[in-house]
Amino acid sequence: MIRVETMSQTFELLRGMMFRKFLAPDRGMLFVYPKADRHEFWMYQTLIPLDIVWLDSNGNIVEVAENAEPCKTQASKCPRYGGTQISTFVLEIKGGMARKYGLQLGQRIRL
Repeated sequence: MIRVETMSQTFELLRGMMFRKFLAPDRGMLFVYPKADRHEFWMYQTLIPLDIVWLDSNGNIVEVAENAEPCKTQASKCPRYGGTQISTFVLEIKGGMARKYGLQLGQRIRL
């Protein structure tokens, strides 16, 4: 089981995991968007590697980015992740945990 903080307000959705120095293996952050769309992420001002998991409105995994590395350069030069599939939720967990938990495309996560 992963215990998550839920982010749904605009400011929360924009800030996410920025400035955090630690994330326990059984913790995460769930982004809840007001509508399904192609939600792109970046690692600007994020200090720890993360696995990013995009979920559709039913909780099915539609995209995964493993071990997204912190971006230590200008915001405009940070790589972007995901956003190729329509999603309603995005789960961020500690880098390497998606593989450890066996998360795969099409798998349903109970929210």
